[in-house]
Amino acid sequence: MCGTDIYGRSIEIKIEGAVLAVCGSCAKHGKRVDSRPKRIARPTVQVRTVSKPRSPTPRTTQSTPYRGSMGAGTGELVSDYTERIRLARQKMKLTQKEVSIQTKISTAELQSIEIGKMRPTDDIRKRIEKFFNIKLTEEIVRPSAQEMKKGTHIQTLGDIVVIKKKSEEK
Repeated sequence: MCGTDIYGRSIEIKIEGAVLAVCGSCAKHGKRVDSRPKRIARPTVQVRTVSKPRSPTPRTTQSTPYRGSMGAGTGELVSDYTERIRLARQKMKLTQKEVSIQTKISTAELQSIEIGKMRPTDDIRKRIEKFFNIKLTEEIVRPSAQEMKKGTHIQTLGDIVVIKKKSEEK
């Protein structure tokens, strides 16, 4: 209020409904306000809450494709790998623990993979594919240079921008 610099802690006062941080000499002009949050007394009785298990939420965004080592027989990880693994396990009537023992994959890793929190490494993916006799990757088909020149491939946003720039130059 007086315009002097406040060194140390300021004092909060209330003047006509407004809360102000002021120096010690200006504090006498208003009513002092305690700015510290009031502590709420905790109950002396312990309360135990039981939470319901979370149901898996549907994925709304598609994650980026997983590219393995790109050797023979590998490609991108399919987007529904979680369902394929879970359904294959349920079809064989096995628990996650039983599968983890037989495939030497930890139960926590298998759980994380089945709910989509973790992507399987190439080694784990191969073990799961072999054990369940399923395919978790798909081959990537890239258009050749000739196809791209002919325009038989699917256009990308970059292609459209280039086309637009060329038509603007004419």
